[in-house]
Amino acid sequence: MDIYRYLLLGALLVLTVLWLRARSTPKAKNARLRRKIRRGGFTPWTRFEEEWIIDEKSRTGHKYADFPGCYVIMIFDKPVRFKRFYGWENIYIGQSINVCQRVHNHFNGKGKGDIYADIKYGKEAYVRIVPVKAKRLNDMETALIEAFSATESYNKTKGGAKVTKIK
Repeated sequence: MDIYRYLLLGALLVLTVLWLRARSTPKAKNARLRRKIRRGGFTPWTRFEEEWIIDEKSRTGHKYADFPGCYVIMIFDKPVRFKRFYGWENIYIGQSINVCQRVHNHFNGKGKGDIYADIKYGKEAYVRIVPVKAKRLNDMETALIEAFSATESYNKTKGGAKVTKIK
């Protein structure tokens, strides 16, 4: 009877090690990061711009809530329904110490020209902002670019600025 117990425990140990190893592969890590970003929800670019300045007196809106972070901008031909942020036409991932200002610049022609052109010609853009500590910006941007294969779209590099200016 004891031999069966040891065999069962051994098999359970082997399966646990294999499961842990499978979860630590780059492919599995990228899939988890993509799910985490999608779960957080995306904002249509029009709503982001409407909420740029909500009330100037009380200083509410994205303009007044700047913080360090990374952002994911997805471009679609048609509006996304039922929060299904899959099958984007193009994607751009970036980082900034003042992330809201940076996203606003992209939507107003002072950032990535491709994003502004897409918006100008009627495509649907959605943004997800991810707050990140300033010292982790490069790591997060690089991980997001890899997870979303963004170098196959609007990102031309694998991310990670050479110098991060922290105020």
